Amino acid sequence: MALKRSLRTPEVPEQMPPRRVLAIVNPATGRLPVDSIEADLSYEAYRRGIALRIERTARPGHAVDLAASAVDDVDTILAVGGDGTVSDVVTGSIGSNVIVGIIPVGSTNIIARELGIPRDVSKAAAIALGDGREVSIDVARAGETTFMHMAGAGFDAAIMSETPSRWKRRVGWLAYLPAAARHLNAPRFTARLTIDGVESENTARLVLCAIGGAIVHPRFRVGEGINRTDGVLDILIFDPPGLSGTLSCLGWIVAGHPGRSRWLTQQRGQSLILTADEQVPFEVDGDFVGYVPVEISVLEHPARVRVPR
Repeated sequence: MALKRSLRTPEVPEQMPPRRVLAIVNPATGRLPVDSIEADLSYEAYRRGIALRIERTARPGHAVDLAASAVDDVDTILAVGGDGTVSDVVTGSIGSNVIVGIIPVGSTNIIARELGIPRDVSKAAAIALGDGREVSIDVARAGETTFMHMAGAGFDAAIMSETPSRWKRRVGWLAYLPAAARHLNAPRFTARLTIDGVESENTARLVLCAIGGAIVHPRFRVGEGINRTDGVLDILIFDPPGLSGTLSCLGWIVAGHPGRSRWLTQQRGQSLILTADEQVPFEVDGDFVGYVPVEISVLEHPARVRVPR
């Protein structure tokens, strides 16, 4: 008996909706024309069939608000700017399922450089939009500010507070040199630290609280064994007695052996309370934010970031 062929039309699988991605662009970066950056991002998204929306920041902290309002509507947010823009996007999206892609067009971009993300916009966009792999990176909070790289009190914060943003945009890390020269012999202060509940008191010219370990360039490490994914903060206390000691510390950093400096003490913990009797300036990811006292802690939720495979 012959079987009758079915006359039913075979079901065609529904087309998957396009991925939705938000790019948050800091137009004040200055390194590249914003229109050119956005054109490169749009082209890379088009090639992948991704629905890309681009928003430009209009004020400090705007990236935080833009990211927070988008976490339920997109799967990826591109942080297009420098380290501050990356930290703002992470602040707004932390705790969500959103993946952060980094497009490093700022003045220093040390976070991207440590992670191996290229400065070329198209190459960075390709990684961020799917060619890269996902990693979980520690995030810390200092007061009301979230950061992914480093916070500091003393010498470095004084430099940040005196360096105009326009010069950072024009010449990158070289903009810090005049202020650094003025503060090479910065006064010491008495730092009272409470690390995971244990109190101590130290004299210092600089106290760093690090998630990432480099300054200026990835090979210039400020401490030993600093790891972005270990869930702890590295607290670095630099206390050179004078100008020669400061230059010695910098020499060991440039040589790649910061731990050999006799003027460095390194501790680790998940939380830090830092106080001082003096008015000590404080910076977060290169931005001057005020003065100590400050409380710093590693957040429970890491950031999900795409990096090169």
